[in-house]
Amino acid sequence: MTNDRFIILLTKELCEQLNAAEREELSSILKDNPLFRDQRDLFKAYWEKDRNEYQASTALFKKVQEKIAAEETFPRPHNNSRRIWYSAAAALILTVVGISYFHHSSPKPQVTAEVRWLRTTTRPTQKDVLKLPDGTVVTLNSATTIKYPDHFSDSTREVFLEGEAYFDVSRNPAHPFIIHADKMNIRVLGTSFNVKSYKNEPSGEATLITGSIEVTLNDRPSDRIILKPKEKLIVQNNKATRKPLGIAQTIPDNTGKSTRYALTNLTYFRNNVNTVVETSWVENKLVFSNKDFIDISGDLERWYGVHIEFMTERAKHYNFSGYFEKETLPEALDVLRMIDHFTYKIEDSTVYIY
Repeated sequence: MTNDRFIILLTKELCEQLNAAEREELSSILKDNPLFRDQRDLFKAYWEKDRNEYQASTALFKKVQEKIAAEETFPRPHNNSRRIWYSAAAALILTVVGISYFHHSSPKPQVTAEVRWLRTTTRPTQKDVLKLPDGTVVTLNSATTIKYPDHFSDSTREVFLEGEAYFDVSRNPAHPFIIHADKMNIRVLGTSFNVKSYKNEPSGEATLITGSIEVTLNDRPSDRIILKPKEKLIVQNNKATRKPLGIAQTIPDNTGKSTRYALTNLTYFRNNVNTVVETSWVENKLVFSNKDFIDISGDLERWYGVHIEFMTERAKHYNFSGYFEKETLPEALDVLRMIDHFTYKIEDSTVYIY
């Protein structure tokens, strides 16, 4: 059954035992079943907490720990520890999946004060400002979705983001603020920063303005990357190469592929410290510096509410720097044509680049 197979694959993902075929199979199941996607998000939110947070939030995890402790009372070969934790992961998955299924299928409100998840989505060309229950202010860029609870728990404050948002987090050292994005998880106490994580783009970014944040990668949870003010982390294709100040390194993962990420500084438009490329959208400015046409096409699509089709491969790699605020789409394209020659045609909501 698909549900049983989902539980097996999700357990193996936790224990870092998925092979390439199983990873592809899990992706296919998640793509076809929104309920399983929500269940996986809920499970990961539980699993990624510290052990003491598990003890505070779920009685079942305590029982699992007790079972593990009982098994470890007897002498066992060292390699049995993986099997024990595999069993613990499976037990916790079954519980979290059951809770998630109950939340989705029950037609009646619960008597206890349960968390109710809310969702806010912006359309292309639209932005929005949202105040979360703890006082945190979130500015949403175009085509962005944020999922957040109607009230935060006693241990952490967690939200899920797809798209781009600027966070001004209300400081509370006793309750860390955690953002789950497509390629990374970000943990903060109180600070201001930008997160860009669109699923259809080859990279995601976390840009720190003030304070300090800790980032972990979904496929490398043991790596903890600490950002300082005016630093930016770029995560490419769900994989990781750290490139501090332009020095690239490649770290193989257990599939034989590579995870790639880079740690760089903020980008200032033409060396103007008052114009930060990564956060200019918050001020209703579309700014990019030394970027290929293909790399800025997503920003242009969301900014103007269009779809861009490149009709020649060469046009994708034209390099631009630009600063737009009130320009119309034809005006912006005409300015870019002055830098590198191309032609364009606009039909309905599609722009064809030649």
